[in-house]
Amino acid sequence: MVTSPSPVAAFAALGDETRWAVLEALAGTDLAGSTAPAGSTAPTGSTALADGNDRAGLTASALAARLPVTRQAIAKHLALLEAAGLVESWVVGRERRYRALGAELTALGRRLERIGDAWEARLGRIAGIAERLERG
Repeated sequence: MVTSPSPVAAFAALGDETRWAVLEALAGTDLAGSTAPAGSTAPTGSTALADGNDRAGLTASALAARLPVTRQAIAKHLALLEAAGLVESWVVGRERRYRALGAELTALGRRLERIGDAWEARLGRIAGIAERLERG
């Protein structure tokens, strides 16, 4: 079972250009609905399966073919993203496939949005005070 990632761990994991590119590549795969060989053993009960598409995902080798880094480097970045709770993996035959956890990424985005909304509200109150002072 995947638990909500720590925002600090998640943002630390995302604070790297290559990991960001890996995550974007995985998200693109999810959107395109790539397929895996029959007999996929995708994890059950995870948020990744919420959309009913249990065949999406890419291997480290497939990601290395798309990005300008080695498969070994991609594997290390994927391990970090998975430890941060942003990616999950499963075994298909002799391959390990990965996919982004959209629900976790959405939850992180909502946390940032709430912080942004709070700041916007504060700025709105300050602007209102400034306007009242200006009018006298």
